Amino acid sequence: MPPHAVLEVFRHPALPGLEAVYGAGVAADIARHAHRKLVVGLCLSGGRRIVSAGGQILAGPGEGFCIPPGAAHACGPAGASGHSYLALAVDPALLAPGRRQPSPRLPAPRCWRDAGAAALCRLLAGAVARGDGCAPDLLRELADRLDVQAPPPPRPHPATLRAMAVIDAAPQAAPPLADLARLAGVSPFHLERLFARNLGVPPGEYALARRVALAAARIAAGDGLAEAALAAGFYDQSHLTRHFRRRMGVTPGGYGRRPSEAAT
Repeated sequence: MPPHAVLEVFRHPALPGLEAVYGAGVAADIARHAHRKLVVGLCLSGGRRIVSAGGQILAGPGEGFCIPPGAAHACGPAGASGHSYLALAVDPALLAPGRRQPSPRLPAPRCWRDAGAAALCRLLAGAVARGDGCAPDLLRELADRLDVQAPPPPRPHPATLRAMAVIDAAPQAAPPLADLARLAGVSPFHLERLFARNLGVPPGEYALARRVALAAARIAAGDGLAEAALAAGFYDQSHLTRHFRRRMGVTPGGYGRRPSEAAT
């Protein structure tokens, strides 16, 4: 991991469903996962590789990618030297109603090549970082330009939802699989199959991702790394660092650092 690797998340104060992520020097692969939001990204340098059930796509400098909500995928740099990128995470509810119609099959991640859309990505990321009121208009323009379709992912099985609720309530103390399955009202084997079908990852991976997200939130709030690790249920800072890098692409020390060139 290059010493300058950073990952910064910007949240628009008036639009809680809209975030902008800036990553630089990212040289780690990110484990298979799925987003609850539509992700529209732009490679600023280097290349980004995204692998899903639909195959592998590659985006180079100035090229972008779209990842639908619920599409399980892994991602990382296309080369060994790392890369930088912008990513916009959009709650489907923020898009026009006509763009949120359910489809019989969840669309797969795709690449796009459009200089106008690339410029809009930069403008929108900057507007999110500053909390500008023009962000909704820029989002609509970007959605029209890319013709993005963001149907909400199919609703998970009730047992999956029950298990998710248990994990989300206290990710730092998520119960073992057997206890989680009992609380969800199904067998451990059936719960693992449901998670794989509904979320693309097993219950343990989902719980670990939620713990990493909790640690990231504590770090963003100003906690020290050791304090954030313990609060999120990790043994120590090194334990957090190993899993944080696998799911965020940077170490905890690189998260939340605000490089001067971010979102410009």
